[in-house]
Amino acid sequence: MLNLRHKYSLLFIIAGCMLCAGFVTETFPSPGNPSGKTYHEATILQNKSLPDLILPSKENLAEHDQSANTRQKGGSSSLLAGLSSSFRSNIVQENRYLLILEGLKTTVIISVFSTFFGTFLGSLVCFMRMSNNVILSLLAKTYISILRGTPVLVFLMLIFYVVFASVNIDPVLVSVIAFGMNFAAYVSEIFRAGIEGIDKGQSEAGIAMGFTRVKTFLYIVLPQTVQRILPVYKGEFISLVKMTSVVGYIAVQDLTKASDIIRSRTFDAFFPLIMVAVLYFLISWVLMLFMEYAERLANPKLKRKQLTGA
Repeated sequence: MLNLRHKYSLLFIIAGCMLCAGFVTETFPSPGNPSGKTYHEATILQNKSLPDLILPSKENLAEHDQSANTRQKGGSSSLLAGLSSSFRSNIVQENRYLLILEGLKTTVIISVFSTFFGTFLGSLVCFMRMSNNVILSLLAKTYISILRGTPVLVFLMLIFYVVFASVNIDPVLVSVIAFGMNFAAYVSEIFRAGIEGIDKGQSEAGIAMGFTRVKTFLYIVLPQTVQRILPVYKGEFISLVKMTSVVGYIAVQDLTKASDIIRSRTFDAFFPLIMVAVLYFLISWVLMLFMEYAERLANPKLKRKQLTGA
């Protein structure tokens, strides 16, 4: 507890600090108040000096709305003008649309031929994987593990710069081989899962009815397998189309490479990349429609639902 003397000393110290603070405030005004007025006086003077325009009125609000509408119309017209200018500089000027068409053709060629080659190779790998021969089955397992575990870009560059380094070969053909081999590793497992999903009793019943193993597979197992695997195969096919966008690393002028060439000439990255993204979407959409049509042909139930509208 403080004694009486200490209490009075503490009161004198507090009173002295308050007097000093008031003296400093009145003698040295703050930078925001250079007039030396008190805070209340400075606030009144500042409010009196404010312009009348800050007070809302009908005239001021009407002028504000008119200027906002003018800016909005000007922004829309400037946006259209910018898009038109970008289209001319990226597509029309120097016939740059020819680069896009050439890249589109290359992308479609690589995608289609890689799909055919990969499907054929994947079928062989699938039969090797399901074979009773231990060596063939082991080779198929190794192939699937390596191809599925290697990034497609790294595998593409290995094929082009290492395997075919001393061979004069078209980079487009190398792309078809690389993407086809990668595609085969995935679809072989899709095929195997579809075949093994068919009840073995159906194959045994076909053989019991006098069919050979080949005919049993072609007429009984294969149609049901196609119905099962088409939805998954369709997604893998679309993924292959999008994966072809990396072929520019081996000097193939596809869609992505064409947009990169245009960007390097116009220094505009937005329009070429957006255009290429839209083109890839359209390619995937068209191929998806084609695969859905093939799926309806392979599955009578889907075809019957479409006809009845169920």
